[in-house]
Amino acid sequence: MPRLEEMPRPRKPAAEPALELTVVVPTRDEAGNVPLLIQRLRTSLAELPFEVLFVDDSDDATTRVLREATRRDPRIGLVHRRPQERVGGLSTAVVAGLARARGRLACVMDGDLQHPPELIPEMVARAREGADLVVASRYLPGATRRGLGSWSRRLVSRGATLLARTLFLEARASTDPLAGFFLCRTDLVRGLEFRPVGFKILLELLVCTPGARVAEVPLDFQPRGAGASKATAHQGWLYLCHLWSLVRDVPGSARRWKFAAVGLSGLGILLATLQLVGVALAWPALLAWAAAFAISLLWNTVLNLRITFADLHRERSPLLRRYLLSGLGSGAVQLLAFLALRPTGLTLVLEGLLAAALGMAVNAWLSLRLVRWGRRIPDTPVGSVALLQRLARAARADHAVLLGADMAVLASHPGEQYRPTRTVRDLWRRAGSSGRAIMWTTPVSGRAQARASVAVDSIIVIPVATGAPDQSRVVLLRHRRTPFTSADLDAAMRQLQWLRRHSAEPPSARVPSPAPRISPDPAR
Repeated sequence: MPRLEEMPRPRKPAAEPALELTVVVPTRDEAGNVPLLIQRLRTSLAELPFEVLFVDDSDDATTRVLREATRRDPRIGLVHRRPQERVGGLSTAVVAGLARARGRLACVMDGDLQHPPELIPEMVARAREGADLVVASRYLPGATRRGLGSWSRRLVSRGATLLARTLFLEARASTDPLAGFFLCRTDLVRGLEFRPVGFKILLELLVCTPGARVAEVPLDFQPRGAGASKATAHQGWLYLCHLWSLVRDVPGSARRWKFAAVGLSGLGILLATLQLVGVALAWPALLAWAAAFAISLLWNTVLNLRITFADLHRERSPLLRRYLLSGLGSGAVQLLAFLALRPTGLTLVLEGLLAAALGMAVNAWLSLRLVRWGRRIPDTPVGSVALLQRLARAARADHAVLLGADMAVLASHPGEQYRPTRTVRDLWRRAGSSGRAIMWTTPVSGRAQARASVAVDSIIVIPVATGAPDQSRVVLLRHRRTPFTSADLDAAMRQLQWLRRHSAEPPSARVPSPAPRISPDPAR
């Protein structure tokens, strides 16, 4: 079974046990609820090392109550946002809380007592069993939806959930992808570029971390305590905007719908071309169909590579070959259907429509499978040097080095000796403290002579196991006229994620655990 070999690490003194849980609670005008919530959190989490972080947007006495609580209990923290900092409302409050979470696990819940804190220990237990994300679902057997109140709110909730699960296959990992009560590993969200619109953070997390192992526990969704509900028609509009932003901005999301939209546009082009060259210009039927098919295939190929399969852009050449293979296969089916319909006496455009409908079905079936065919990982362990070879080849690096916790060189490719420079040491520390990959290039002002033909130094540092400052880092080095780009960083990260996905685990338990999405972070 393929696996990623454990990297050698120097011995180090035992560290203090890490904080296990951070509970993030966004609040707005919940003065009547937070004292009881804090009391119930203390009771239910008595056996866990935890902290509670309130992100408060209140204008009432809530802030005063929370400040008093922080003075009495050091495990309670408060981030009070001024009015100008509250853009985005609850969604940005949750993101701000997750960014400050110090625990290995982070739990997000509301402050209105609709989410029972007594459920958190069970959620932690599921995470300890190996789940990346644990959702408290209102739609599992044994769950209740009392807190939704009227039948109209229940209907809206059901409709919104159905819409999310219809659009995104990733949302089907949970029966309640719009839940506001969930728990996740903090390194799952570290590095993700959240762009929430509205308050459905869980949906964005599911879409942005495809392949995450999701577990669920039934939720007794209770009526809110004091105060009024924040649900409004405006929140519904924001939810629709959020769906659109996930479709538009997350490559690979809603793939089937994007593929269908491109296919329909290609069908329109095919029929219009048939009408023009086959009817208006009176070309022979077979020649007219060939011209129409070639133009529509070119159109579909360009759009699908740019839109439908944008997340696979680092596999552009094999992806193009596999896509064209499926397109030509569907074209053969279309041609046979078109020739079979010729004796029926139907109009040329109608014959083309019927043949294209059959061809589109075949193309969809082939394309959505062929493009996912990847390289086969060898059935031998991938050791340190092999890992460096793969990452260097993916990022087109001149040199790749694996540095341990004390910056000792654990492996190098090529095998020449290497000593970390001051810049590499600084980037090594920053990548460890942030849990994110860092890309750095020699600035023009730092070069002796700013000529386009002069080679520059560029460096990429990637935590092998993100989220922990004491883990090994891979350092990729290049000394050329063209420095590393975001595409090179993306290629290296995809190679590392691919190796992780194929790590050795029992077949029944093999679920990929995605690395955080990494974006360039130039050192200054």
